[in-house]
Amino acid sequence: MLNNKSIRGRLGLLFLAFVLLVSFSVGATYWGIATQRQDALIVNLAGRQRMLTQKMTWLALAQPENPELSASVKLFTQTLQALRFGGETIDSNGNMVFLPPPPDTALYEQLNEVAQTWEHFREHLKPKDAEILLLEAPVILDQLDAVVTAFETHAEAKDFRLILIQISFWIAAIILLVWGFIDTRQMIVNPLSDLQTAAQKIGEGNLDWSLPEMENDELAELGQTFDIMRKELAQSRKKLETRVAQRTRELATAFEFSQEIVAQRDLNELMNSAVERARVLMQAESAALCILSPNEDILELASYSGDVDVELGTTKSIQQGLAQKVINADKAALSETHCTNCKFLLANNPGHCVATSLRAGEHTLGAICVVQSDQENAEEVAFFDEDGQRALNLLANSAAVAISNTRLAKAEREKAKQAAAFAEREQLAADLHDNLAQTLSFTRIKLERLDEILIEDKNTEERLTLQQIEKATETAYKQVRDALAGLLEPHSTSDDFAKKLATSVDSFSATHAFPVKLEISDSSALILPLATQTQIVHIVSEALSNVQRHSEAKQAWVRVTRVNGHAHFMIKDNGKGFDTQSPQGGNHFGLRIMQTRTERSGGEFSLLSQPGMGTEISTKFPIKASQKNEGQNLGEKS
Repeated sequence: MLNNKSIRGRLGLLFLAFVLLVSFSVGATYWGIATQRQDALIVNLAGRQRMLTQKMTWLALAQPENPELSASVKLFTQTLQALRFGGETIDSNGNMVFLPPPPDTALYEQLNEVAQTWEHFREHLKPKDAEILLLEAPVILDQLDAVVTAFETHAEAKDFRLILIQISFWIAAIILLVWGFIDTRQMIVNPLSDLQTAAQKIGEGNLDWSLPEMENDELAELGQTFDIMRKELAQSRKKLETRVAQRTRELATAFEFSQEIVAQRDLNELMNSAVERARVLMQAESAALCILSPNEDILELASYSGDVDVELGTTKSIQQGLAQKVINADKAALSETHCTNCKFLLANNPGHCVATSLRAGEHTLGAICVVQSDQENAEEVAFFDEDGQRALNLLANSAAVAISNTRLAKAEREKAKQAAAFAEREQLAADLHDNLAQTLSFTRIKLERLDEILIEDKNTEERLTLQQIEKATETAYKQVRDALAGLLEPHSTSDDFAKKLATSVDSFSATHAFPVKLEISDSSALILPLATQTQIVHIVSEALSNVQRHSEAKQAWVRVTRVNGHAHFMIKDNGKGFDTQSPQGGNHFGLRIMQTRTERSGGEFSLLSQPGMGTEISTKFPIKASQKNEGQNLGEKS
């Protein structure tokens, strides 16, 4: 149903009234025309009855045998019957027509009188009775004249009523037009003018105004919408100004942070500062920083900020979920916290998080993410829009550069230590070569000469003692030369190192009847210093011993790969695994020895294990482009 308080309702009523008015007017006109035709037909037939009466009187007096007399009697009787009761008769054109009953009782009584007179008049037509016919003819003619007059009067009354109806319709149309004009002006023209003025003010940037009161209709709703839009625009302009100032502060904060973290030297302090700054910058509830594993397939939680209960060292594969989107893209990714299987995200309340990768040049170091829980008016505190994501990217890039610089500084310090140690070893090798090696060489020569003298004297006991001394001296001389070779770190070939690894693996497999598969995907990863190769062989042996003693595994793998200029050595088993965060998980003496051997050789050590998922030990060593013929064997100088 139409609401008469709305514009559509009121206009609908107006148009409906016009339609009904026009419909009634057309219907009344059509009814009037049809009625006029019928009334004219009835008046014509009533008049014809008078003519038939005159014709029948003349025929009865002049030509009583004429067939027309009988036809006229029959037509008169049929027409009179139709005029009295309604029914069919024949008009002047010989067509069959249908007449309605008399419109009122008076006319019906008049027709009855005509019928009674007709009965007497028809009895005297045959045989003719001239005197009676001449007396009754004027009577019936007068009655028929009265009937005709009555029908005409009734028709004129209908015409007058039709005229009154048409006048009424015309007056109603004028009223409707006036009503429509007033309503249209009040409901549409004036409100549209006010709305046009409001639109002009909004276009000019003038938001300090209010619309006049309107009726409770659609344009009033539109006016309210305009007013709401004005208020929202005013609020948006204020928010925009505030946000511009805030973004400026954020960028300034990010720049200050970049300067701060560049100067950081401790990696843990650097990561803690990065996540805290990210949480404050994004006005989030918590933030986390994860570092990519040496094999670049696992993210490990390194630091976080916020009131969450999660352990450092928690891992997450980068092959699925949010981690895959972040690591494989150079822009931030937005997600819901409950849609991932990340332990850090699940430790937060349900909400949203945005994460971006830590990229330094072409290398991805990890990822950083911030979390905001769902709450009322979250749009007031969450800054996960494009501007916020760009700010987080800027912060992440700065943190990645700082982490890379810190790692580089650490590597340089280790390199300096190694260089100092190598210089010390070179000095010690030179001293050994110039002193002890030369002395032992001289002693060996003298002992050989003394042995020749004892042969001539045939002194068996002294000669046996001398041979023992000579053998010990020879052993000491070889040990000194081996020490010289070890101090100068001569490189063996990759083939030699591969043979050493294969021999170690085969020996372990044969001794313990345990299947171990050695996979070397890139032989260039084997080009390492001899001391490093020796440490790696020891690490592999110790790791395989741990597998045999603790893992209950069915098989183990030793894999050698090269990734981003580093040699990766991984020892993996399919055993029961263990929880690396539990106290008993970190008290393996063999693990500490492997870690010490790795770090002593300038490498990085990592351990991944979960109960029921096996264990993976990984070491990573940098491959130097200039690792060729570093140092020469000083023993060759002799």
